[in-house]
Amino acid sequence: MLWAATVTHYASGPVLASMTSLCAALAVMTAAPVMAAPAEAPVEEPLEVSPTASAPAGAPEIAPAAASAGETPAAASPTATPTETTPAAPATTAAPTAAPEEEQAGAAEPQAKIDFHGALEAYYAYNFNRPSNGITNWRWYDYQHNLLGLQGLWFATEWSLGPVTGHFQLQFGALAELFWGVERDVEQDLLWRLLQEATMEWKTPWRRLSLEGGLFNVPFGPEYNIVSKNWNWSGSNLFALMPYQIAGFRLNLDIGRGWIGRLGVYNGWDRIVRDNNRAKSVMGAIEWTDPDDEENYFVAEYMVGDERDRDDERGRAPRHVFDVYGQWHVARPLSLRAHTFSAIESGKQAGDGWLGGALYVKVDATEWLALVGRGDFVYAMARTENLLYSDFLDDPVTTTRLGAGTFTLDIHPLGNVSLRLEARHDRASFPLFYKGAVPLADPMDPLSYVPIARTQTTLLAGMTTWF
Repeated sequence: MLWAATVTHYASGPVLASMTSLCAALAVMTAAPVMAAPAEAPVEEPLEVSPTASAPAGAPEIAPAAASAGETPAAASPTATPTETTPAAPATTAAPTAAPEEEQAGAAEPQAKIDFHGALEAYYAYNFNRPSNGITNWRWYDYQHNLLGLQGLWFATEWSLGPVTGHFQLQFGALAELFWGVERDVEQDLLWRLLQEATMEWKTPWRRLSLEGGLFNVPFGPEYNIVSKNWNWSGSNLFALMPYQIAGFRLNLDIGRGWIGRLGVYNGWDRIVRDNNRAKSVMGAIEWTDPDDEENYFVAEYMVGDERDRDDERGRAPRHVFDVYGQWHVARPLSLRAHTFSAIESGKQAGDGWLGGALYVKVDATEWLALVGRGDFVYAMARTENLLYSDFLDDPVTTTRLGAGTFTLDIHPLGNVSLRLEARHDRASFPLFYKGAVPLADPMDPLSYVPIARTQTTLLAGMTTWF
């Protein structure tokens, strides 16, 4: 309007009238958009007829994002029309469905997983018999007297890829040196003696059934070859007489509700490098673990097979082995465990066998202290041969008895550290232990020790860590 007043000041007459008419026309054209807005308002009414929509049609997917960013929805623009915004909707709804399809494709590809575990054990033990050869007899790990020693180094790896899993264990230390000294010399299996277990398992398309094969370690009883998994430091007399390894294959069936069934075929006891006969052994097992408390469990196993050498003059004799054990978590501080391991050989010249049992009591006095008591007993019957202790008997056809009492303090200040103090007393019905000046059966053989004592008492302090 200031521009129109200036023109009026410099013009007059017809020119003034023409200029006045022109200015009025320009003023009307300039104000037209402002005046048109109210006239076009009814056009927006059809966009708001839906009572459930809070945004204009054609922008339901965009409105939440725009509102969260503090922006005005695009449909609020006076230049927008439904035909311009509607085609954009399919593009915004397609994006969420594309990503899950890619994720599902990626999830279908099996990923390999590998885990590593290990443990280290060191101890000092004192035998009150003070044997001159420094050996506490009939122990598989803590057999050294008056010596600070490294008992063992254990390493294991586990892997899985889809329905296939596997693992192996290596163990260095006392067992590899002592246990295989007679049956498996260094020339036969320098490397195999370090391998404690190696298994592989395939879960069939029927997921409850799996096939497992390889080398199985300590197939019987609740005790392990690793101190950190046991209640006591030393192994029981039942652990000392059972096979340490078996090789073969087995089927595992997950029955449900914590029950598992197993059926397998194996070589003879501790027959890994070579077998002593052509027969194989069959073993079946039923296992149960409480789904609500894994400290409650029950296992029953039966194994049958000929363990005699192929050139044995007595002929073949199937050995029937029964292994039953279980654990009961009575209350938070108290747990009980029972184990029986027995066998009998059948046949014309047979009847040899044994009956073994062990009872355990564990009290978790505090979060870092546990008290464990164990008592075990083995009765060996001999009709043709004592299957367990014939090497220590003047007459191999002798029935024997052996028992032990063990008390252990387990101090565990951390989750992967255990300090053990243990006292143990062994008693046998025949000379089984070394004492004082140990005589030699053959003066030319420095290792031909002769046991002369029927009892032995030991004290032990040990430490183990694991990961």
